Amino acid sequence: MQSFPQTAVDAYKSLARTWAASVTVVTTRRAATSEAAPELDGFTATAFLTISIAPPIIAVSATNASSALTMLRDAAGFAVNLLAPTQADVAAAFAKPQVERAGLWDRLPWTPDADGVPLLEGTVGAFSARVRQLVDAGDHTLVLGDVTAIHLGEGMDTLVYHNRAYGRVVPEGK
Repeated sequence: MQSFPQTAVDAYKSLARTWAASVTVVTTRRAATSEAAPELDGFTATAFLTISIAPPIIAVSATNASSALTMLRDAAGFAVNLLAPTQADVAAAFAKPQVERAGLWDRLPWTPDADGVPLLEGTVGAFSARVRQLVDAGDHTLVLGDVTAIHLGEGMDTLVYHNRAYGRVVPEGK
């Protein structure tokens, strides 16, 4: 095993890429809108956690330098959509910068939750939430959310991102 100092960014990223993670799209409906900040927005995230069962709390991580964090700060609510293995194109679309996502909401099927937050169709399911707390975490912010509703979709397999590629986990024996 080769060791590096904690400041070795390339080594950090290389090891982190070996961690397979379910792919989600975090969607929001902003409380206030402008031409620069559309009412509906979203971003692809693999940094998602279920934090607590009682009460139900979830967390997503957003890069401080991205529009994602501003989007969540301005949100009336947000949803974490767990993508199905067939939705790599959806993940790729929401991973693009905001200016490259124009018209995306017109092309993707979705339904609003009780707060008007978009729930993407064809997903494994989604958690609707309201921001509970923002926690500074270096160049990212951890956004804790109080779950307000659970939406079950189809199937149980989620899209996975591992070593810069989308895929799916196939359990042993299947």
